[in-house]
Amino acid sequence: MLELDRVGSTDFSPLLHDAFRLVTADGASLGLELVEVHESGRNRPAQERSSFALLFKGTRDKLLPQQMYQMEHATLGLMELFIVPVQEDQTGYYYEAVFN
Repeated sequence: MLELDRVGSTDFSPLLHDAFRLVTADGASLGLELVEVHESGRNRPAQERSSFALLFKGTRDKLLPQQMYQMEHATLGLMELFIVPVQEDQTGYYYEAVFN
């Protein structure tokens, strides 16, 4: 499993528009697209990473509640992320994962 305390925005930036597979509590599998990686702008001590956030886009047919989800990426492998729905448009729902 990916050690999230050791990753930074630079680990995710090359993966923009890649597919991530999310597994719900009932075992359903959904695809999410990474559409944005942004730094929070908070300065932290040199030994710590900067805060950043990931924005994922899902389909319009299922709104996911905020909670921890197991996700998988072809390069990064398995990870558990707490995602929060933050917006929607005509094509889908958007979810944010924040790394502090």
